Order: sequence, then structure tokens, then C-alpha cells
Amino acid sequence: MPFLAKTKEDEELYRCARFCDDIAQPLLESLPLTRESQAHLARFLGEEIERSDQNFGISTDFLVNRVGCTDTHMIEHWQGTSADLGWLMVHEQLSDYFARFTIENWKPEVFLIHHVPKSAGTSVNEVVHRQSWFVAYPQPSFTTMVRVSGLMGFAAQLREFEKLSCTDRIYIGGHFNLPDMLAKLGYGVRCQGISLTRKPAEAISSGIRYAWTMIEQGHPDWIAACPSLEPARLSAVRKAVMASADPDALSAMHTIVQTIIETADFRENYLNLLVKYYYNNDIQDVFALQRLFADHPGLVPCVDAARDEDVICWQLRIDGPLPRTNASLFSHADLARAFGGEDVLNAVTAPLSVQSAEIFGALCVLRALNGQ
Repeated sequence: MPFLAKTKEDEELYRCARFCDDIAQPLLESLPLTRESQAHLARFLGEEIERSDQNFGISTDFLVNRVGCTDTHMIEHWQGTSADLGWLMVHEQLSDYFARFTIENWKPEVFLIHHVPKSAGTSVNEVVHRQSWFVAYPQPSFTTMVRVSGLMGFAAQLREFEKLSCTDRIYIGGHFNLPDMLAKLGYGVRCQGISLTRKPAEAISSGIRYAWTMIEQGHPDWIAACPSLEPARLSAVRKAVMASADPDALSAMHTIVQTIIETADFRENYLNLLVKYYYNNDIQDVFALQRLFADHPGLVPCVDAARDEDVICWQLRIDGPLPRTNASLFSHADLARAFGGEDVLNAVTAPLSVQSAEIFGALCVLRALNGQ
């Protein structure tokens, strides 16, 4: 589908992004992904726009009401100068706006790939991308923008969408709050897709094994989150558990896992996980969640990626199979042995996600009704 600007300012933003993307490529190759580079790039773009005598008319009203900009400093000082436009091109909120910009100016079919962590959603996104479809990810922060799309997130996404992908569809993937995303897209946008999750106990198990793996492999964020845990010690304990049923090794694994569970990072990311991704100010119980899915009949909950593979491929109109990936260094069975068996592990983890269990039950009911 061709670009058909909804308004004059959509056309101006499109032209500005294309212009800046072209002139910035040589510089982008040498810049680290830092705030200092962001400021340097903004100044460079402003100077190049000024030197070109190009005029890109973008108003404060467009920034606030279309882009959804909440940067008070940018809004209050916006005059549409070359320097202003340079900063806009490197702003994370403009990058976060790209999916909506695409929907409004190309009119593609919209597919959602909503997934909670450790539910195999990343593998689904990779399959979609390999089949030449563009996947937009929410980019609410500078850190997320540079990790996903670089220092010029909006322009980089535009380049990929137009040159590397088919433009009659857009997929929106990633870890995001489902009701917030649907509201952000607007109730006039018809979309279909999946909401992929898994049993809370399985998600916690996967999260524990992922955190353990990251610590053992020396990932700096997890090392900082668990300063009392030494990678070499974790490696020795894991290998002993996998090699035998040595009681000392199993006890040591149990103790290490308890330490991981008690960290702030783990509790924030994995305990009552589904609340974070399915509830907001408007959706606060399972009945409201059921109404949300009723209002979006094209969106299907999937509670087991392996079992629901055909549904996932059908909903997203992609070809399977979906890859089975597992980055953890040891299995769920090894973890269960450290707790004295599957039942004991479930008994320990169940109280950590009571609300998530309730949400998961409701999603299972919705999935069963959809299957009928």
C-alpha cells in the first residue's frame, strides 16, 4: 500500500523523517547508543535541516494530540525550528508513535502479538519478521528505543517498514499492557491477533531458570540484582544437580532460588505477572477482562504456545512451524527436584501469583469458548 497522508502535517513528518534518515546514516554508524549521542545527533540534524532550507511544518497541536507527546519542556518551547525538529527526530515518544502513524497513513491490516514474558511470544515475532512483515514494538523509554530501533527510532522504523517489509499489514508485538494498547490504538481500529500467556507457575519456573542463567553467564543487570550470588558457584551447583541427586547440591539450588525470588527485579517482573499485562484503571477484574475480549472478537487468548500453534498461525496469517527455543541452562524438572518434587514447587510458587491464577483461569475459559 502507498503512503497516503492523512493530513498536511503527516506529510511533513514523513518528509522530515526521510530527509533526516538519509543524512544521518554515516554518523549513526559511529555513535554509541547513549544520551550524549542523542544530543549530538539532535544538534547535527537541526544544523542540516537549517542548511538545507527545508521547511517541515509541525505544530504543537500535532505533537500533543497526534503524537501524544507529554514532554513538557518540548511542548512549552516548541516553535517548529530546525533545532526543534532535530530533537523531535531522536525523541522516544515519536518512535513510540510509529505504529499509530502507520495505521493512519497506510491503512494496513493490524495484527496484535500480545505476550507476557516467558510465553514464547518472542519466537512468534521472529517468525513474522522472517516472513517479511514489519513488527512494531512499544518504545516508551529512551533505553527501549535505542535497543529496538537505534537513536532515530521513528525514521529507522519507517525505513524498515517501507523498504524491507510488505506495507499492507502491520504487526504490533512485545510485552505491553493489553487494555492500554487497545485504548492507545483507538476503538475505531479493527485488529486481530493473539494474547499469549501460560500458567503462572510455569512462568515463575521459567523466570527463575532464566535469571539463574543470566547470573551464571555474567549478565551485568542480574549480577547487580543478586550481588550475593557468584556465577561460578551457580555453575557448580547446577552441574551437580544435573549430574546426580546429591542432597547437598539440591539444597544449595533451593537456597539460591529463594534468593533469586526475593530480589526486587524478580518480584517486579514475574510475581503476579498477569496483573501487569491484563489489568489497568479500567480493567480490574476478570469480568471486565472478559468484556474487553468480547469487544475485540478478532483477538484470541492463547494459553499454551505449543498446543495453540495452529491457532496462532491462523490468527496472524503466517506459516508455521513456530520454533521451540529455551535459553535456560537447566530444566523445569531439575528445578522441581530441588524443591522435593512438582507438587512442592507448585505449593511454594502458587501463593506468589494468586491474582495471576485467577486471570489465567478466565483466559482458559475464553480460549475454550473461542475454540467452540
